[in-house]
Amino acid sequence: MHLAAGGQVVLGERRPGDAVLPPDLAADLRQWGAVAASIRGIEVRAEQQDIVSRRGRQLAGRVSDVLGRPVEYVDPLTGGVDLVRGRTTEPIPLVPPHPEEPTPWATGLVVAAFFAVLAAIGDITLSRAFGEAFGLLWIPANVLVVGGLAPSLWLVRRVPFWRWMGLGAAVGLGVAWVVLLLGQFL
Repeated sequence: MHLAAGGQVVLGERRPGDAVLPPDLAADLRQWGAVAASIRGIEVRAEQQDIVSRRGRQLAGRVSDVLGRPVEYVDPLTGGVDLVRGRTTEPIPLVPPHPEEPTPWATGLVVAAFFAVLAAIGDITLSRAFGEAFGLLWIPANVLVVGGLAPSLWLVRRVPFWRWMGLGAAVGLGVAWVVLLLGQFL
């Protein structure tokens, strides 16, 4: 079993009486061949190369099970040749996740404070102007503004840089509500 040009997987010599490969195995071989052909000849990490090689050995083991005889497996990335008998049960290793960077608290809190002040001043200014023109209709208008921003602020909470802006805007809108409500009673 080796990889030919264009990602085509060639099984080598076929003997009389060899079983036909099941459709799912043939599809898995085509998919593996396309992946192996796409990374052959380019610089890849050792973990990625190991994953493609192990997957090829697993598929060679499945082909060996179907044919009932050992299969010679030629690794498309290293050129190594292995004789595979039956299925290999090695798990495919997971690529380790990128280590998380430390949280930039100092910079993040400065950005959050800036956006808190910006959101609070903007909301207070617009609500007071709306209140002078239309009276207490500033309350449902402000509810619509906060309700419209809430889903966006919720979604950015896990995005590394944008979370600070979302935090600042949420705090600023909360402060604006407190100031506006206190202004109604004072």
